[in-house]
Amino acid sequence: MVEYEKIIDKYGTPSYVYDIDELLKRVNYLKSKLGPKYDLVYAVKANSFIAKELENDISRYEICSPGEFDICNELNIDHQKMVISGVYKDVNTIENMIKNYDDILKYTIESINQYELLDQLTKKYNRKINVLIRLTSGNQFGVCESDVRKIIEKNHNSLIIIDGLEYFSGTQKHSLKLINKEIEHLIEFTDELEKDYDLNIKEIEYGPGLPVFYYQGDEFDEDAFLEEIKNILDKIKNRKVAIEIGRSIAASCGSYLTKVVDMKKNKFGNYVIVDGGINHLVYYGQTMAMKIPHYEILPKSDTKETATYSLCGSLCTTNDFLVKNITTRTLQINDVFIFKNVGAYSSTEGISLFLSRDLPKVILNKGKTTILVRENIKTSELNFPKEVKE
Repeated sequence: MVEYEKIIDKYGTPSYVYDIDELLKRVNYLKSKLGPKYDLVYAVKANSFIAKELENDISRYEICSPGEFDICNELNIDHQKMVISGVYKDVNTIENMIKNYDDILKYTIESINQYELLDQLTKKYNRKINVLIRLTSGNQFGVCESDVRKIIEKNHNSLIIIDGLEYFSGTQKHSLKLINKEIEHLIEFTDELEKDYDLNIKEIEYGPGLPVFYYQGDEFDEDAFLEEIKNILDKIKNRKVAIEIGRSIAASCGSYLTKVVDMKKNKFGNYVIVDGGINHLVYYGQTMAMKIPHYEILPKSDTKETATYSLCGSLCTTNDFLVKNITTRTLQINDVFIFKNVGAYSSTEGISLFLSRDLPKVILNKGKTTILVRENIKTSELNFPKEVKE
């Protein structure tokens, strides 16, 4: 259990706390519900700070940028667990990977140009690589079915081994009907490819976009939902299935701590100013701060008095509302809000450079041990116009 009072005393606010015990509990829960048949893939973009903590509990990592590769490399994550993905694969990065790392598990192909780049570099360095072709779901990611076929037809006398397809159609998907439709289409299309090209489609990597329910009143029967997901996935026969998940793995392990630093009242209501803001806290699906996320307030109080507040951050913009019109126990300066379920994306999706405010500390909590993994970072240094000698 996270001892927030001690963390606040030691590290202050604003800060992110990632509870590793909760993270691993969540992974084990998902694995128990989906079953051992399915490999679990962690999308590093959800939260790179916890990536190393998952190494013994997931099958692979989805890496979508040179920066994510550098992070995982520095963390000594096994290359045999890396899938190099991303809609833009720049020549220098991919050449460095193919030239210097012959043990990367897989690459994805998101365009015919990406295929040709990989084909050229594998021949240049005489490297065999395994790939997944990403099938588009109707956006800028991946390729259409006709281009999947073109890539397969081009792939003669190549060092590229096509293992299968990758498919991801979005996040926060609640519709089992949609997921079922996607899986049935993937089964039909892979069967066609095998028949038409005498090709062994060994694998499908599928991103179901499992939902996270961030707001009070949004809870649902996740056990039943995941059981239905498993029933749908079980329709895929004789192929390896890897399930790519980011948000659903990481969200529950994270908390964001921000302190009340000022309070005021005018004819429009009660306003609370905290030392964080929307530059740090992002909830998917939040609209004009009208939804109420899960939170608690420290220190605990026995007061029966309540009031309604709008909670605002430290940015000089009228958009900086964390929550509007929440009714809670009466607040005082130095009270700390602990916002829950911020383990995925929040620390990287915020408008971090706006107003040149410092980035929060990042703390990993393991049992009763806390580890500071990022100090406050002054964004003023990033926003400073320092002349660069050319």
